[in-house]
Amino acid sequence: MSEYQNIVIVGASAAGQQLANYLSPNLPTSHRIVLIDALDFAFWPIASLRAAVVPGWEKKVTVPLTQETVFPADSIHKLVVPNKVVELKESSVVLEKPFEGSTEVPFFKCIIATGALQPSPMRPPVDSTREGWEKALVRTQEEIKSAKKVVVIGGGAVGLEIAGEIRAAHPDTAITLVHSSSHVLHPTASAPNPEGKAHSYSSPPTLPKLSVTLEKLLKDMNIDLVLDDKVAIPASQTSPEDWSGAFGLQDGVKKVKLNSGKVLEADYVFVSVGNKPNVSLVEKTDKGAIVSGLVAVDEYLRVISESASSLLTKNYYAIGDCSSTPGWKTYMGADYDAKGCAVNIANEAKGRALKKYVRPTLSAMMIPLGPERGAGTLTFPIVGTWQVPGAMVKGAKGSKLFVEDLFYGRFKGAKKVAAGI
Repeated sequence: MSEYQNIVIVGASAAGQQLANYLSPNLPTSHRIVLIDALDFAFWPIASLRAAVVPGWEKKVTVPLTQETVFPADSIHKLVVPNKVVELKESSVVLEKPFEGSTEVPFFKCIIATGALQPSPMRPPVDSTREGWEKALVRTQEEIKSAKKVVVIGGGAVGLEIAGEIRAAHPDTAITLVHSSSHVLHPTASAPNPEGKAHSYSSPPTLPKLSVTLEKLLKDMNIDLVLDDKVAIPASQTSPEDWSGAFGLQDGVKKVKLNSGKVLEADYVFVSVGNKPNVSLVEKTDKGAIVSGLVAVDEYLRVISESASSLLTKNYYAIGDCSSTPGWKTYMGADYDAKGCAVNIANEAKGRALKKYVRPTLSAMMIPLGPERGAGTLTFPIVGTWQVPGAMVKGAKGSKLFVEDLFYGRFKGAKKVAAGI
C-alpha cells in the first residue's frame, strides 16, 4: 500500500503529460501522480505526416517515455509504461500488468486523457514499439516515393497536409484530392446535435476564406482537387484493373471510382481520417457518460453522466481530445484543458473550492502544405477569426512542426530528449 494518495492520469500524450507537468509543482507532498500509458514512447501527431513522407523525420517524432525523461530526478511521481488500464472503478483503476505488486491502483482522483485514435501513419497502433513504429514510417516513405499517381480521400486538415508533403518531396507525382463538400476543410457549421444534450459537442467551423486560400495553393502546387464527390470504396476487387478498397501502395495502377461516375487512376490511395475520440474505457464503464462520442464533462472538467448510479461522477475528470470541452481538438486545446484541470486537482488535494474552467478564446488553425507553403487562421477574443499570411504559417509551424519547442519541450525529466535519442 502506497504512503501517498494517488492522482492517476490515464494517457501520457499531450493533455496527460502536460497535466502532470502543471500539477506536479502544486501538489501537497501527501499526493503523487501516477501517469499511465499503453505505449513506452511518446509520438508527435503534428509531424507524423511529414515523417510518413520525408526520410529522417521518423526519428524526430518519437521520444522514449521513461521515468528519467518525464519526471525530475528523485521525483515521488511515477510513470507506468507500457501498461493498459482495463477497468475503471469508483476509486481505483485496474491495470493489465502489476504496478507496485498489484494490478489495482487506488486513487484520490483520476483524469481520463486517452486522446484520440487514428490509423497509421497518423498515429501508431496501440501495441507498437518505438522501433517498430519508426520502421513502419520508413516503409510508408518508400511506398510513397515509388508511387506515380496518388489519390487522397478527404480534404480535411490531414488530407491537405499529406498532399502538400507528398508534393513538396515528390514534384513529379500526380496527386488528386477528393473531398465530399463544396470546399476543403469544414467552413460550414455542423448540424445541431440530435441528442440535444446540455454538454453535447460539435466541432467549430473553419473560416471560409481559409478554404478558398488553400484551394488556390493546391492549384498552384499542381494538386488536382475534386469537390462535392466521394470515392466509392468497394468491399472487394471486382476486376484486376479496379481498386479493391485497400489503402496504401497498390500492385499497379488501379481505377478508383467516384459516386459521380468519374474514374481516377491511382497506384497509391491515402485515406485521410480525422481523430476518433478514444473513449472505449469510459463507454464500457458507463454509456451515460458519453455525449456526442466524447466523455461528458461539466464546467470544472469533472465527468458527468445521465446514469444516476455512475461510478465515474465522484472522482473522475476528463480532458483533451476525448472530452467534451469546447473548441477544436488541437494541441493548444489539450494544453488549455491540462492547465485548467491542474488547478482543480490541486485545489481538491488542498481542500479548496474548485474553479470553473473557461477555455481561452485564443486559438490557431495552421495548415502547412509541406515546409514552404500553407495557410491558417488565428481566433482572438472580441475581434474574432482572422487569416494569417502564409509566411507566418511557414515560420510558426510549417518548417519545424513545433517538434523541438512543444514536443521535446514538454519532457521535464532529468534526461534531456532530442531527435533520435
